[in-house]
Amino acid sequence: MRDSRGFTLIELMITLAILAILLGLAAPSFRQMIANNRTQTAADNLMTAFQYARSEAVRRGVSVEICRRNNGACANATTWGNGWLVRIPDNPATVANETTVLRVWDATAGGTTITGPSQTLTFLPSGLLAAAPTSAFIAAPASCAGQTNYTLTLSVTGHLSRAKGTCQ
Repeated sequence: MRDSRGFTLIELMITLAILAILLGLAAPSFRQMIANNRTQTAADNLMTAFQYARSEAVRRGVSVEICRRNNGACANATTWGNGWLVRIPDNPATVANETTVLRVWDATAGGTTITGPSQTLTFLPSGLLAAAPTSAFIAAPASCAGQTNYTLTLSVTGHLSRAKGTCQ
């Protein structure tokens, strides 16, 4: 009897066919997992920005703002997906328009959307929020139906809470 080594062409084709079927089944759930991870990362980044702005207000003893970003400046819109920035607003005792930007966050990745209040939020030196937001912040994937979204709620005391939900 002859000693054979390796695979026959039929064995190799059957193995590749099974592998293709398994990859075809796994790809949709992998895409959804990536979208969920991007959404969670965007929500976590926004939470970090709020905590940073509040801590800087307390540490520096001045008011600190967080606002939507548009080409390095604050913008008036409810869409926070273009990024946001934390800054110290103009000080009347210094030169006008002397805003100090403390940190900038880039736009969200992969079409993740973040919606929230249109006004700039200001943390006072006490750590309290100057005015309560009119609505919560919602981070969601671009095609949201049936996927995970996150709702961030910021209270007047500066406390931030996050709730995980499902898009309708």
